[in-house]
Amino acid sequence: MFWVLLLALFLRLINLNQSLWLDEAFQFKSTYFFSLKDLLTVYLPGDFNPPLSYLINFGFGKVFGYSEIALRLPSVIFGVLTVWLVYKISQRKIWPALLLATSGLHIYYSQEARMYSLATLAVTASFWFLLKKRWFWYAIFSLAALYSHYLTVFIFPAQLLLIKKKEIKKLILSWSGIALGFFPWLPIFLQQLAAGQATAGTSWGNVVGGLSLKALLLIPIKFLIGRIAIDNNLIFALVMAVPLLLTTWLVWRGVKSNKFFAAWLLVPLILIIIVSLKLPVLSYFRLLFLLPAFYLLLCVKTSRSVLVGFLVFNLATTGIYLFNPAFHREDWRGLARSLTDQPVVMIPAVNAPLKYYYSGEIIYTVPSAPEFWYIPYAEPIFDADLTLRQKIAAVGYQEISQNHFRGNLTLIQYKR
Repeated sequence: MFWVLLLALFLRLINLNQSLWLDEAFQFKSTYFFSLKDLLTVYLPGDFNPPLSYLINFGFGKVFGYSEIALRLPSVIFGVLTVWLVYKISQRKIWPALLLATSGLHIYYSQEARMYSLATLAVTASFWFLLKKRWFWYAIFSLAALYSHYLTVFIFPAQLLLIKKKEIKKLILSWSGIALGFFPWLPIFLQQLAAGQATAGTSWGNVVGGLSLKALLLIPIKFLIGRIAIDNNLIFALVMAVPLLLTTWLVWRGVKSNKFFAAWLLVPLILIIIVSLKLPVLSYFRLLFLLPAFYLLLCVKTSRSVLVGFLVFNLATTGIYLFNPAFHREDWRGLARSLTDQPVVMIPAVNAPLKYYYSGEIIYTVPSAPEFWYIPYAEPIFDADLTLRQKIAAVGYQEISQNHFRGNLTLIQYKR
């Protein structure tokens, strides 16, 4: 198992210093520019995430700094620890841990300065301590899961189904402790919930997780291949058809054989789909805490030769992500290096990644300078009618160049 953990760590360190993208830059902004008090009482009430990952980055950053690697290193550690817990929870079977260690999706979010790797670790630990009936640690890690990501609340109905009648009192007592531990955060959570409900049905709501057929289909696909994709839909469907069908059959066979792993995967998934009818929460990456159960079910009664095939598949898809820059995060670092001294215009609500790499002034008005840069990032959400571009044209500016960067980033130069 030592070599599996070493492999998991090695894969998660490759290209760890790639450019921050929007959400990671928000995480940096909140933990660097805000005091601890303001982080909790000013920034997070306008967000829709619990505080634990922010607090970890806040403390970690004070010691190790705020480079891309320092911001992401906690997620790497959480990812490797999750691999180890999967080994423990599978009764020391190597294959579930090995497949999670090489999973493209788990590696991607073990390299991201966000809460998904932390939530996956906390949920896996919660199920492990539930299985071992160690109620104090079950309560601690279940509370940590809630403080990592709100969707983890749906593990509790699954866990209730797994408990014997004689253990229900201990479970309820543990839940009481969890509720008491969450109570101080409840007022801020209610503020966040109101803000989340306001996005339902909007274009932003659809971006962050509205219910759709595409969102449902992406769950099993991304669980298998991670963040890579093929532009040609027909070729993509042909490539994925056999792995998807085989995976579906193997997981379903595992569901019929192992109630514990089945409840972990299916109960939260079904409940989250139902909730997404009202709140925009359905995105495959928010379900990362179900990925360990997915691999545990996949390995229940699967032959070694088939598992070797999945391992090769994992290594291939992971290799494509790690060594092909086209699948890396938005290249704000490269965009910032292309800027000269002219003013930069972009939507202020999404300027956090540029501000991480660029120290110059960023505005959202038509400047008076003879030349300026415009970054139309998130334009379809915040300026769908292209109002700003119309103002730019109205005062006589003309587009003289366009540069494109990874992640659909565009840099436009205007001159009058």
